[in-house]
Amino acid sequence: MGRFKTNFSILGALACAVASSSFAGIRTCEELVARIQGRTYSPRITDTTLEWPKSINQHAETLHQRVENELLPLYRSADHGYFETSGGTKLAYSYFRANENAFIQSKPRGTLVISHGLGESRPQWLDQIQTFVREGYDVFIYEHRGQAHSDRPLANFYKTHISRFSDYEEDLHRFVNEVVKPKASGPVYGVGFSLGGLVSTFNHIKHPNDFEALIAISPAYQIQARGFPVPLVKGLVDLMVLLGKKEEYTFFQKDFDDHKLTLLRQHTHSADRWQVFLRLLERFPMTVPGAPTHGWISEILHANSRIQHLLPSLRKPMLVLEASQDTLVDPKMIRKLVTDHPWISHYADAKSAHSMIHESDSIRNPAITEMLRFLVHPERLSDSKASGTWTRLIAQSQNFSVRSEPAFARYAAEEALRSFRSQKPLSPLPPVLKETLDSTQTLLESSSSGQKGLYDFLIYYSTLELEKTRK
Repeated sequence: MGRFKTNFSILGALACAVASSSFAGIRTCEELVARIQGRTYSPRITDTTLEWPKSINQHAETLHQRVENELLPLYRSADHGYFETSGGTKLAYSYFRANENAFIQSKPRGTLVISHGLGESRPQWLDQIQTFVREGYDVFIYEHRGQAHSDRPLANFYKTHISRFSDYEEDLHRFVNEVVKPKASGPVYGVGFSLGGLVSTFNHIKHPNDFEALIAISPAYQIQARGFPVPLVKGLVDLMVLLGKKEEYTFFQKDFDDHKLTLLRQHTHSADRWQVFLRLLERFPMTVPGAPTHGWISEILHANSRIQHLLPSLRKPMLVLEASQDTLVDPKMIRKLVTDHPWISHYADAKSAHSMIHESDSIRNPAITEMLRFLVHPERLSDSKASGTWTRLIAQSQNFSVRSEPAFARYAAEEALRSFRSQKPLSPLPPVLKETLDSTQTLLESSSSGQKGLYDFLIYYSTLELEKTRK
């Protein structure tokens, strides 16, 4: 870490800048330096912001203007359809194609499969999907059974119900193999949020060939029970199921109304993104969030118990994003399960509510940046088994250079070097690798202080992960 401390000290002297975004509570270059050197930091306001990749440097106050001009046209341009599960249930899905300007060697970087949260829908992810396709990823997203435009098991439109949690798991597995992989370009990655994060994690453990890597955002490894002890709630809902009331609303739940909106409003600090949510809700009334039944709560609580026992057996790369102010999912349980797990990279934001990627800019943008950093090289935890990884990283580095994103270009080049050395420690560097290292170093040295700060952030988190694998 010695050379990193020196670099960070120089950076701190030149660019102690207030970031428009936060890295798990870090808001300035100087604060980043202080954390690495183990010093106490006192916040102060200056003018220079850190710089993110262009497609992620987003401002929530302009988001409402993009709904009509960009997001809805993006939705209309996608391929929409339905696929049938083994039981004949029809699930709605959409397929968005990557922006050709971000291709690597004339192909998309990869394919993302989004598994959304409870009460969500495809239109509510358009903001994030636009970012992913601009970064060069094809995107598939489907809607869970009992939600939005997919088939619903009960006559009451507002009730969210499922007979078996394993149905969610089977739905994702079939969707990946029957719909996504026949059309997929490049490696396939999973992205799951909340309920979708829980479902995707089961999939990543039980079907490790479905995804090359997984990103789980605020995964529902343990739902919170409004302050009541979870074992008590579990016992009560199981009793209601035994009494034949599994299809009735669980405690304190009812049909959708303004009170439900008030509760949902607590999941993000961003007033602008909340207004966009309301506009999309008006435009797509089928996406109205439902409320769970006794049966649904019983199934997810049993799933919580299972995932807490199964997660240690995970053997594929995974990134878990924790919202530390989450009131819907227990962040302490996430921390307990993922800290020191050799295959899991852990990112936390101390100021985020549940919907981290629908949060204010200072939370949402760095979270998306961290997701992109992980997708650049999720194999960092299994280099010895990843053949040809360094060549793919070289292509990514060169693509970032063309797009004038020197921080990610240099980061990918150094990851390529590390990957090559892990496979061929005594071999001379290939000319293409040496040239890429030299050119990205020159590009970074001539870039802004904001790009240099972003690069140091990327290296810092990569260093932490490497240290974790050596334990």
